[in-house]
This record gives sequence, C-alpha cells and structure tokens, in this order.
Amino acid sequence: MEVMSFKTLALNDCSRSIKHIGIIVFEGVILTDVIGIADVFGVGDKLLSSIYVGETGYAISLLSLQGGIVKSSASVQIMTSPLPAHDNHSFDSLLIVSGTGNFDAYRDPALLSWLQKVKGNVRRIGAICTGVFVMAAAGLLNNRRATTHWALQDKLMQEFPQIKIEREATITEDDGIFTASDIGMAADLALHFLEADLGPSVAKRVAESLLICQRRRDNPPTVRPMKVPEASKNNKIQQASRWFAEHMAEPINILDAANFVSMSERNFQRQFKRGTGWTPHEFLLHLRLEAVRRQLAETDLPVDKIARRCGFLSGEHVAKLFRKHMSISPCEYRKNERSVQKPLSLTASQQEPPHQHQHQHQQQQLL
Repeated sequence: MEVMSFKTLALNDCSRSIKHIGIIVFEGVILTDVIGIADVFGVGDKLLSSIYVGETGYAISLLSLQGGIVKSSASVQIMTSPLPAHDNHSFDSLLIVSGTGNFDAYRDPALLSWLQKVKGNVRRIGAICTGVFVMAAAGLLNNRRATTHWALQDKLMQEFPQIKIEREATITEDDGIFTASDIGMAADLALHFLEADLGPSVAKRVAESLLICQRRRDNPPTVRPMKVPEASKNNKIQQASRWFAEHMAEPINILDAANFVSMSERNFQRQFKRGTGWTPHEFLLHLRLEAVRRQLAETDLPVDKIARRCGFLSGEHVAKLFRKHMSISPCEYRKNERSVQKPLSLTASQQEPPHQHQHQHQQQQLL
C-alpha cells in the first residue's frame, strides 16, 4: 500500500521567513484536498526560492490526533505526525481537510480542547466541507460567518445554531477563521492564504502553474475580507454600490447613501446586507482597501497620499488596517509586489527575440 508523507519542520528549524502550515487529517480524508494544499504552497515555495535564492517560504506538516498512518478515501495511506503541545508548536496556519472521519473527530474531546487552546497562537485556521464541523464543535465558529457543503448546511445549523451560515458562499472568512464549502476547495483556500501573504502576482503565477486559475476566474470564491463582492441584482443596491465607488475618497455618511437611493437608513442597511452579504460599512472599507492595494502595486505614490486618495485618514490608519486584515504593512506589500513582478518581467524579456519589442511589452504588462 502506498504511503504519502511530508517532512515536518523541526522546532529548531523555525525562522521568521518560514510559514509552517499544518494540515489536519482523519480517516477517510479526501486525498485531493491534501494534495491541493501541498501543491499550492509547494509551487509558491519554489517560485519564492527562484527569486530569493536560499530562502524558503513555506513548510508543511500532516497531522492527526495520535500520529501514524491514516487511510485516505482513495485507500492511500498517509503518514502523519501527532498534534504537538498547544503551547509548543511553530504553526502559522492550520487547515482541517474534508473526509468522512471528521464526523467522528468532532466528538473527540481531546481534539476539541487542543483546537480551543491553539487558536490564540496561530494566525489563521481554515476548514473544508466536513472539516467545518470540527471547528464548529470546538466553538471556533460561534457568532461567526461560515459555510459548508449545501447538503450539510441544515445539519450544521441544527447542531450549532450560534453559527451565521452563508448559504451562497464558497469561501468565508471571519477574523482569521476560514471555511470552504466543498470538496476540492482546499487549493482555492490555500491560494487565498498565499495571496494574502505574498500578493496577487505570486498567487496568479502559482494558480497558472497548477492549471486552476481558469476555474478561479470563472467562479471566483466569495472570500472575506479582501474580495469586494459584486453588487446585488437589486437596482437600488447596485446604484448605492456605484455611489460608494464614485465617492470613495470623500467622507461618507451611510445616511447620505440611503438618501441617494430614496430609502430609509434602516431599510437600506438591511437590504444592502441581504443583497451583498456585507454591511455598507464593511463594503466601503474593503472597497477602499482594494483601491489602496492597486495603487501600492501600480504607483510610486507615498502611502499617506494613497490613503487620502482612497478615503482613509492617514498612512498610519491604512497601516493598522493592513496589519489587521493582511498581517503585513503597506510598504511590505508594495515591496513583495515589486520584487515578484521585476524578476518575472526580466525573465519574460530575456526569452523574447530582440526585434519583437511590441510583443515583449505586452507580455511584461500582463505579468
């Protein structure tokens, strides 16, 4: 029987430049989810090492409650390490993948206790499909937005009524807690993590390498907080969304937006939330953050000036928001974008015949 394993990062190998990803699996784990996560971070790691020689961005460990061999849904045996002590680990992120064994796992008090204790010292935790039940049983989703497979949403709601279920979302995020709705979404969730860490240029190149970028473009996941959702089909909500975009740089009062579409403030807030999944305040905040990200990547303007252009009070205000939502500073984000784009552009130009200047320029623009 084939056995699959990953090298675990030893505690004494940790460095600030390495993000340690823990993949938690149980009996009947969906193998494609494990491979999807490993491929995204593995390809991202190789891309980084080609730009920053000698540096490694990610390390991956497969984990189970007791360690040892776990049998996947495809009958491939997976070698795992046991969950480390909650206060003695190196994990930046944890992902609980889908599988039939999750329905037994979420009744295991030792596992639930470990998740509750470890939550405070990892940056983010994600779960795919049935893995959402494990997080729910540990209380990590109480009073938070979450999603799971459509056929399991009623079961999730009945067993854990404190959860705010997003029935139409494919991926949700609420304060560092991520959920994905379906088997096969693990790679998409990993790509979202990668994009938050390293910017859209790296995530795009990794997605293209894995041949899943077309699926992401055709069916973009509903991810919070970095993707601004499309406006509702409700015409007034569409008008309000456009009004927010047009007046983004100005001090905006929600009552002004409600008056613009001839609605009471209370009804406007309710209809906007129903139509977009966001409150008007959340929508405006992330509309502005997305504008800041674009200007950081595409211009050399100072952060303070970009902040005022996008409706924020100051560069310091933007820096606090970036730290909260992306765990990175605006300057670090810009540096990551530039450092990735420049080597990739040079590589493209070196491969082109010197007389094809116009084609070369077009390629560089697309990178």
